[in-house]
Amino acid sequence: MGRTIDQRFPVAATVFLATTLAFVSHSKADFVGSLELLPPGCETAGNCRLGQDFGFVDASGLGWQASKGLLTDGASIPPWARPLVGAPFEAAFIKAAVIHDHYCDRHVRPWRQTHRVFYDALIASQVSKSRAGIMYFAVMIGGPKWARLIRGRPCPVGMSCINQVNVTNSVPGSAIALGEAGELYVSRPDEYGSARFENTLAGHLPDLEKSGEGLTAEDVERLAGKAMADDFYYRNGDEVGSGVSVTLQTE
Repeated sequence: MGRTIDQRFPVAATVFLATTLAFVSHSKADFVGSLELLPPGCETAGNCRLGQDFGFVDASGLGWQASKGLLTDGASIPPWARPLVGAPFEAAFIKAAVIHDHYCDRHVRPWRQTHRVFYDALIASQVSKSRAGIMYFAVMIGGPKWARLIRGRPCPVGMSCINQVNVTNSVPGSAIALGEAGELYVSRPDEYGSARFENTLAGHLPDLEKSGEGLTAEDVERLAGKAMADDFYYRNGDEVGSGVSVTLQTE
C-alpha cells in the first residue's frame, strides 16, 4: 500500500479519539469520524490530505488515529491489489488503507498488530471475509515489517534469552530506523513488487479462494506463517537483541 508522510499527532486529535471511546462498543470494531480526502478528486493523483480527524477503534477498544492534515497516497488502490479488488471495491478499501498506512510508516505498534488492524478495518467496511482474508494474506507476506532493537544479552546455560543478531549482516533489504519515541528499529519496506511476493501470493491464492466466507484471520495468519517460515521477521518477535552499536549525533 501507499506510504504516508510523517506528521506527529496534535493534542486535539488525541482528545478527539479518546472522547469517542465511550461511544464505541469494545466488542465491535468501528470507524470514528468521516473520511474526508482533499482536494476533491485527489484519489486519481494518489496525493491526498485528510480534511478532518479520522480513526478506527478495534474490537479490544484500542484506538488507531489518523489526524486532520495528514498527507497520504494510501487513498488509491496499489498495483498489487487491483487484480484482487477492482474499481468497485475502492470505497471500501480506502478507510482501511489510510489507517494501515499511517501506522506502517510510524512503527507505533508491532507489525503483526498493525497488519491485523487492516483486516479488521476491511471487515468493518463491510468487505466479505473471503476478500478481506486474501487482502490480509497479501499484506502479511508483502507488507513492511519491523522489530525494535534492544541490546542483546548473553544466554546463561539452560536459560532462554533474546536472540542477538548483527543487523548489518543478517537482515538483507532492511535498515535501521528511528521511531517516534526515539527507539531504534530494524525495518524492511514492503516487497509488493518482488518476485517472492508475486509467487507466494499466486501459489496460495487458490486455497484462499477455496475457503470462501469460512476464511478467518487466524487461518490467514497460520498460512502466512508457513509461507514465510524462513523470513527474519517471522522467526523473531517484536524485539530483537542487536550486536550493532549506533551513535546518533544532534546539534
